[in-house]
Amino acid sequence: MKKRTLLPESARCNATPAQNAAYTATLKRMVDCKTVWTKTGENAEEYRRFYEIVAESFPLLHAKAERLTFGDGCFFYVLRGENAEKNILLMSHHDVVDGGEGWDSDPFDAVEKDGYLYGRGTIDTKTPLFAELQAAEELLAAGYTFPGITLYIGSSHNEEVGGDGMVLAVDYFRQNGIRFEMIVDEGGAVTGGMIPGVSAKSAMVAVHEKSRHHFRCTAKQNDVGHTGLSPSDDSMVGRMADFISEVNRTKIYRGRFHPEVRATFQRHAPYMSFPLNALFGNLTLFSPIIKKIMLGIPQTKAMLSTACTFTSVFAGDADQPAFRAKTAQANLSLRCVREDDLYAGLEKIRQIGRKYGVEIEEVERDYCRPTDFNAAPFRLLESVLHENFPDVIVAPFLLTAGTDARRFSEVADSILRFAPIDLNKAQFASIHSKNEHIAIENIGQCVLFYKKLIEKICKT
Repeated sequence: MKKRTLLPESARCNATPAQNAAYTATLKRMVDCKTVWTKTGENAEEYRRFYEIVAESFPLLHAKAERLTFGDGCFFYVLRGENAEKNILLMSHHDVVDGGEGWDSDPFDAVEKDGYLYGRGTIDTKTPLFAELQAAEELLAAGYTFPGITLYIGSSHNEEVGGDGMVLAVDYFRQNGIRFEMIVDEGGAVTGGMIPGVSAKSAMVAVHEKSRHHFRCTAKQNDVGHTGLSPSDDSMVGRMADFISEVNRTKIYRGRFHPEVRATFQRHAPYMSFPLNALFGNLTLFSPIIKKIMLGIPQTKAMLSTACTFTSVFAGDADQPAFRAKTAQANLSLRCVREDDLYAGLEKIRQIGRKYGVEIEEVERDYCRPTDFNAAPFRLLESVLHENFPDVIVAPFLLTAGTDARRFSEVADSILRFAPIDLNKAQFASIHSKNEHIAIENIGQCVLFYKKLIEKICKT
């Protein structure tokens, strides 16, 4: 790929100091709400206060948009533009993980320090949500009519626990024949130091995420009556142990360079130092060597291969430990990049299972389709990044974690996982950990990014 001239970071689109101060004040109010979802609902009052703050802080949006709600708090603002032909969704979640220990300040009483705002959710993901809502609010204040699109801004109340908010929303969209041309959710960000040999920062846009497939593996004893009549050398626990051991010893999944993974390195190759630029610039030639190295590193192995993990094993009755277990079960988790790879490997696992009398049943399939990073939505997002963040390299990548966006695969043409948050190493380490924080200047950059994105979508 041709190398693009990168400008200095000072060339970014920035809000004024006064705007950043106002943005920070509103974001602080949102962060101060302890929106940690629990089954018992002890933070219900914090959620209620959060929704009041959203209504107060974005009055034009709250007044002019239709508001949909799903479950206990998943909400969507819907702005129907003139001659709307396309449905566009900007999404994030407003629940957060709990504060935890080791903070220098109260995680739910955000504080400004040295140009940063510290508090739980400043990165994951109340800043993106604030910026999406603020962008729509400012466009409405300017009389913008959102020509050609219906804009949805959606936010789940229980994403962090794999909750039902967006599941219910997708059911609604499916039943009502609503399909999205483009969805933008969390997942990628502006980062530095993530790609070896590259000094410039990168805007990493996830175009796919690994799936979650769960299987129940069961070994059953044939009915021979009294347990004393069972063959002494045939134990369900032993059979299951032997099965798991052989699966773990066997290289079921060998890994390969999927298109989005290949594109990550090809986009960065022109910016790499020698000899990495030569290696990754000729990935077809050197892929066997590179793949061998990457498969030896857990973080990069996840980008190439289906993960095969036995998550739990159980058998027998704890109240009667002396009795032989008639059934042994194990839960198997497979996280794949492509389902054809998963099911090809699963057949090998089933063959091993038959050897030990273990039946394998799929109990959960959670797969989303990859997005075409050569299609118009990705190119449009890329063009906005070039304008607003001219100092960064833009590249597609595979997200090995999970987002709510995966649930929309059946009702969306293009799902892009990116929030315009500029993360240094300390900020990246603070996600789901202590002292989560965002640069105050970056808050305004996020608002300007979403405004430009909405305007550019309306013009295409």
